[in-house]
Amino acid sequence: MKNRFKHSINYIAVQIAFPSIIIGLLCLLVFKNNSNTGFVGIGYFLAIVIGVANSIMLLPLLVNTIRRMKDYQEHLKALFLLLMNIPLSGAYLEIL
Repeated sequence: MKNRFKHSINYIAVQIAFPSIIIGLLCLLVFKNNSNTGFVGIGYFLAIVIGVANSIMLLPLLVNTIRRMKDYQEHLKALFLLLMNIPLSGAYLEIL
């Protein structure tokens, strides 16, 4: 996957966003299937951490996108994954 991204900041953003989506979805599914209240605390904490981490990563990614506009397709892929993850973490908080 690293060879798909020329810029390391895009690779780091995808490495943060993609596992966050999967881990958040797995936590939500385990909570909904088991109705175990222990997963509520873990889910809230995880959703908040995911939202904050992705929001913090958004600023350097936007700066890199503006500085290096010639590779805009690569930047758009990373931005899409990162921006998709922020509302998902809010939806996880709402569902839990």
